[in-house]
Amino acid sequence: MMMYRPLRALLLSVLVLFAGALFAADTLVTTDGDTLVGKFEKLEAGEVHFNSGALGTIKVPVAKVASLELDGERDATLRLGDDIKQQQSGKLLTRDGKLVFRTNGTETTIENFAGVNGINESLPDERPIWEVSALGTFSMTAGNTNTYSLGYRFDIKRTGKHNFMTWYGRGSYFQDRNLEIDPVRERKHHFGYLYRYIFDFRLTVEVTEDLYLNEFAGYHYRSITGIGPGYQILNDPKLWWNVAAHLTYTYEDQIGGAEDRGYLGARARTELDWVGVNDTLHVNFKSEVLFDFDEFKNINVNNSLLVEYKFGGYFTAGLLIEHSFDNLPPPEFKKHDFRLTFTIGISWSGRWI
Repeated sequence: MMMYRPLRALLLSVLVLFAGALFAADTLVTTDGDTLVGKFEKLEAGEVHFNSGALGTIKVPVAKVASLELDGERDATLRLGDDIKQQQSGKLLTRDGKLVFRTNGTETTIENFAGVNGINESLPDERPIWEVSALGTFSMTAGNTNTYSLGYRFDIKRTGKHNFMTWYGRGSYFQDRNLEIDPVRERKHHFGYLYRYIFDFRLTVEVTEDLYLNEFAGYHYRSITGIGPGYQILNDPKLWWNVAAHLTYTYEDQIGGAEDRGYLGARARTELDWVGVNDTLHVNFKSEVLFDFDEFKNINVNNSLLVEYKFGGYFTAGLLIEHSFDNLPPPEFKKHDFRLTFTIGISWSGRWI
């Protein structure tokens, strides 16, 4: 029996060492005296992410961390500067109660987290967000027209960190002119493009092009090209608000033998876009005022409010309210036009190259 005692002692020592390795864990102590045992994950946005097992991941502000002990050396990334992309790869360990970061034969001792902006941070996904929507519309109008119409809308948007682009189109059919003489059918189409560059300090530069096809308004087509500065008052992906002022050039290809017309002008515009209620509700408001440098008294105002509800993952139903004002309308035309439109369509959004 005596010969088995050394063997048993050796086995017990191996088991103790194995159990110690199996249950080894990181230890975090807070300034309030609380001790967390588990796994250090990362330091991000001023908070230490620590997985304590049953309680899951706990976020502790760096000011509340008194000490952090790691159970061993591990691969990690470290960021000391402001640029989140400038992360160094190396080994992270603790020595004498302090964090040590080793890379390329050099060591950086981290006395506290005050000079560290991130450890093991997740790089943001900066691929642009694409949004595509197509709508069929049914409208009721009042003003220069007083009837019903069918139409369409489509929008293609690409949103990046500094760049925003959108292509869009609108159209309507079968709308009667509400005049006692010269009744006609309206064929109204509007296609456009907007590019916006957004600086880090939210100042923007915009280039726009709008093409209108509407013989009802007295021209084969009207082209409005605009360029000018703006400002992004709100710049959250789900809530943004932009204001801008553009210098514009308008060209009209007139019908009925009238002389074609081109003139300079200006435009002030604002747009507010909000997505909420678990991404099922979308609200978009646009307003613009156009000034004609050829006829300073001529002012046009266009307003629109779109409220959409998304259902079934890809389908939308909504209400669009539009108002336009022309203080110098053509003879027999009214100054105000109102349109109430019911929409139903499809919508998709996601990150893409």
